[in-house]
Amino acid sequence: MPERFPVLPRILPSAALVFRGALFCALLSLLSALGLPFSLERLEARERPLRIISLYAAHTEIVLRLGSRDALVGISHQETYDGPETEGWKRPPAFSAQDDIEKYLAARPDIILVRPQHLSSAPGLFQSLENFGVKIWARQIIHAEDLYGYWLELGKICGKDPEAWKMVDDFKAKLAPHEARTASRSQKPGVFFESIYKEVKTFTPDSIPIWVLTVSGGRNVAADASPTRPGLIVAAYGPERLLDKAAEIDVLLSQEGPMNRVPLEVVTARDIYKVLPAVKNGRVYKVPEVLVSRPTPSILEGVELMERLLYPGDPVGEAAGPIPDASGAALSAPAK
Repeated sequence: MPERFPVLPRILPSAALVFRGALFCALLSLLSALGLPFSLERLEARERPLRIISLYAAHTEIVLRLGSRDALVGISHQETYDGPETEGWKRPPAFSAQDDIEKYLAARPDIILVRPQHLSSAPGLFQSLENFGVKIWARQIIHAEDLYGYWLELGKICGKDPEAWKMVDDFKAKLAPHEARTASRSQKPGVFFESIYKEVKTFTPDSIPIWVLTVSGGRNVAADASPTRPGLIVAAYGPERLLDKAAEIDVLLSQEGPMNRVPLEVVTARDIYKVLPAVKNGRVYKVPEVLVSRPTPSILEGVELMERLLYPGDPVGEAAGPIPDASGAALSAPAK
């Protein structure tokens, strides 16, 4: 597409920057005065195909599962979802909050899907994009009770309401057998779920990872954990409280992902963990963050994996085959 700003000769780089900046500020002032920020109503009333940039892998996965991959004109650098919806898909360019506004405008998005932390990290960028008429939609889902509303909201944005409702119904139907088995179990293994190796951190009781653990039939021994800051799901538990609960910890889980890259052998070698029945009995496992923390239907795979880890002798678990490693792809045996 043609450049939005004139290109001055390379021998005058400073003059070019000054001119481009002045023109950009003038355009922002004009658009702001005209009151052009996007409303969701305007988004729904568009006359051309929707154009979406998603800066969060969970948002992207939902859009893909809804059948709206052609609407994606930009995605994040952290995409990991690979399903039938991505077969033959030519991935669009990757974007981040550090990119300049010209890159975003060149993609001509109608809406940009972000997390609230994106807004705080680059407030000027997203405010400027709104001034240009681009809708900015920010969500971060950390509680299981908000999952279905989140999927339905994205369904509305994509114009895929029936598909979103079907996603919810299918997920509930597949989750039901796990809930029924959990309800029938009288003895549930005690579990400590490590979120971050440093400082012995776990998850808050109302977080999605602990919900996955509970639905899978585990008993969270750190039910008294509280968030390090309001609105976060990470909780600092500490060695003292962990040792108080040591005898109850039958299984030790350690999240694997950007927040926690510590390998399994380092976890099992930790002095404070060596006294746990879980370590003594070889019941220490790494579980992928994308299957237990990301608010998408993929957490059903996390439930299935977790149940197999907690009940290795259960006929359901044995029928499912070997336990996948923390990548969720290669197969390996439980920790010895």
